Amino acid sequence: MQNCKKIEAVVFDIDGTLYPNYKMYITSILFFVRHPVISLAFKRMRHHVRNTACTGDFRKFQISIFAKELKKTEQEAEYLLDKYIYGQFISMFKWIKPFKIIEKMLIDFKSRGIKLGVITDFPVGRKLSFLGLDSYWDIACSADEIGALKPKPDSFKLAAGKLGISPEKIIYVGNHYLYDIIGANSAGMMSAYFSCTKKKNSKADYTFYNYRQFWKFVLDHNKAFNGEAS
Repeated sequence: MQNCKKIEAVVFDIDGTLYPNYKMYITSILFFVRHPVISLAFKRMRHHVRNTACTGDFRKFQISIFAKELKKTEQEAEYLLDKYIYGQFISMFKWIKPFKIIEKMLIDFKSRGIKLGVITDFPVGRKLSFLGLDSYWDIACSADEIGALKPKPDSFKLAAGKLGISPEKIIYVGNHYLYDIIGANSAGMMSAYFSCTKKKNSKADYTFYNYRQFWKFVLDHNKAFNGEAS
């Protein structure tokens, strides 16, 4: 662990972290089969956005790139983005359920005064409601909505500010090493890498693939900080 601060907040990525990653891939493949041109154009657009600084209106910036990828007008591109990506694609997540242990863990964390949040690159929208987890969060931040996709530190810093907790007292949980772990670390947060394999020379403070382990890790860390026996 990079520091010995008490964990006062746990912030999660959503996709592939609160529910099994394979379900996200299945949903993405089904959407691609139905709308291959839009899927590929969106993927190329997001790749461009991650590697380009935006100083103006982020939504317009995305739409302008999406329009070029689709060879459509910006008005047409905006319509397609809202209808298919932020509409149909997000709605396809209705069938997905979170890991069974997640809800119990969140309830326990809240009972101990640990604040909870989510950061996602997509608009949060109805995803948390689809997962049945919309009532547990103190904050929910969308990198898409603030104009800086992960791993840029903006959304992580915004989450810390909204929580009113310094970043070093927050642990961020995610399944994508670059976007989640490097992004959280760049903002000064602790990081927990949700992965079945440990990455060589990992900068994550903790790597796990069983939420019972992570749950225990957080509680044991805070007990050690408080000088309590495990």
